[in-house]
Parts: sequence; C-alpha cells; structure tokens
Amino acid sequence: MVAILLIGDEILSASVREENLHLMLTSLTGIGYRVGEVRIVRDDIDEIGAAFNALRERYDFVFSAGGIGPTHDDMTIAAAARAFGTATETNDEMLAFLKARYGEPLSPMVARMADLPVNTQVLGCAEGRWPVIRWKNVFILPGLPRALEDKMERIVSMLPQLEHVWTGELYLSADESAFADWLGEVQNRHPAVAIGSYPVVGDYDYHSRLVTKGPDREAVRNAHDELRRHVTQRGWLVREGGDA
Repeated sequence: MVAILLIGDEILSASVREENLHLMLTSLTGIGYRVGEVRIVRDDIDEIGAAFNALRERYDFVFSAGGIGPTHDDMTIAAAARAFGTATETNDEMLAFLKARYGEPLSPMVARMADLPVNTQVLGCAEGRWPVIRWKNVFILPGLPRALEDKMERIVSMLPQLEHVWTGELYLSADESAFADWLGEVQNRHPAVAIGSYPVVGDYDYHSRLVTKGPDREAVRNAHDELRRHVTQRGWLVREGGDA
C-alpha cells in the first residue's frame, strides 16, 4: 500500500488548481498498488517533515509532489532531510545534470537544486531527462503537472508491477437513485470485484457511471456483464468502456 503527499500553500489557498492527484492515483492503481492515504500540507518544514515520517513508516512507498524548485518557498528537500535524520549534500550526478542543462557557471538558485539528502538516488540523468529523486521508499516529485507526468511514467516502469487491475465501465442515462438498492445486491454476488457508482453533473450525454474493478479478469467481466444486461433491458445504457 502506498501514500501520496501534496505540498504547497498554493493548493490549500486555492491559488492554483490541483491537477496532480488524479494522475498519481491512476498511475499507481493501474499497476496494482492500493493508495491508502493522501495528505496535503502547507509550506512548513516541520509539517512537511512530520508528514514524511508518518507516511514512510506506515506505507511501502510514499510519493510527494511540490516544493522542490529553486525558489525561497521550495522547502521539501530540506524538510525531507530533516525527516530522514540526515543532512543535505551536493549530489554529483544532479550537479552534472544541471550544468549540462543550464551551462556554467550555475546561478546559486539553480545550484541549490543539487543539494539533496545524503544517500539520495538520482535516476535518469544519463537519459538527459529531469531525474527522479528517490530516498529509500520515498519518491520526491515536482508540483508542475507536466514534469510530474513525465516522472510518473518512469516510476510506473521501474516499480515492481503488482496484479493488473481490470476495469469495466458503463455510462448510463439514469440517475443513481434508480438503481442504488439493486447495485448493492450485485456487489454482494460479486465480492471479489469492487463496484462503484459515480454521479455526473454537467452537460454530458450520461448521468451516472458504473465501474467494476479487480485483479481477476473473469470475475470483473462477469460482474460487468450482469450490470450491462440489467441496464440494457431498462434502456439506460449510453456506452461502455474498460479493458475487461
């Protein structure tokens, strides 16, 4: 089981729209990992450090996003080092990457990005891409959505892949209230499958979405087929999707 830590005053003050969580969740659950907890903390070294310690001791992996740039309010690295009980030092691989990217001499603010907790792994420098920063079971990622997306793609490829999670989706013209009781009965008949119902508000051609998920493809398909037959008979089915 894994955890996600989002960092930044800008998230909590609604100064920016949070765009990273859904990507992180879909990336991790797509290769079989269960996300047990998500936290959002402000730009405070003590609070960031406390969150790192609490999460890394409880979960197999922790993924943080935000606060690792060169500006004055980017304090995730310092907080992480404090939480890990170590100092920061100039990471030679990261320094070489920054010099290749920006040229020499580096400005003090850019050079600061090479200061990482002792024993940090810097992954991907040889490929010429912004490296993934890892300290034991903690991955420290940027808050910029495009940069985070690039790193999540690489993290997904390097993590041990657990069971594939198969998914079925049904998009319905009916509201949840029309089938809530029946859906509970279906869930009882298919305990190995997670069945979710999600209302949709807005200008869409459907009003709700049914999702079936699980590592057993046949079990997911059986539950999906039962749901599809029922909603089709009632004229609710708009379309379907998923990979089961």
